[in-house]
Amino acid sequence: MSETAIYQFIHLLFTVFWIGGMTFMHFVLNPAMSAISPPEAAKLMGVVAKRFTIIAWTSTVLLLITGLLKTPAGLLLDTSTTYGSILLLKHIAFGVMMINGLIITFGVAPKLRSFAPKEGERPAAEFLGARKRLGTLSGLNMILGILVLLLISLV
Repeated sequence: MSETAIYQFIHLLFTVFWIGGMTFMHFVLNPAMSAISPPEAAKLMGVVAKRFTIIAWTSTVLLLITGLLKTPAGLLLDTSTTYGSILLLKHIAFGVMMINGLIITFGVAPKLRSFAPKEGERPAAEFLGARKRLGTLSGLNMILGILVLLLISLV
């Protein structure tokens, strides 16, 4: 197996982990959270978020490394070809996803943890606001991830 094939496999595998994880959380986990009490939902989301954060940031780093290794020389910022233009759009979407990830990891998640309701408490407005912001940013990342997949399929 060639180095290029290995880079491509790792790149695709961690794309699946990252975008698949976001899709699962958006369409399966988040809707299912309404079936349990707010304190249990907050606890479960805390555990899931901690584990998914590790997967998301590991994926991001590996996607960045393998993406650079597999990009043909001279095409990183070349918009003179359709391939180069699509690659640039993909990189812009990936960059926005990384910025959203930083906001979620260092801005929204700490607020969710600090305002999480205790047993028997109703969720505070701050908690609900942070949860809504998480849903918005996560949904945007999922859409951008799907856009990246669409862009890849065009070349």
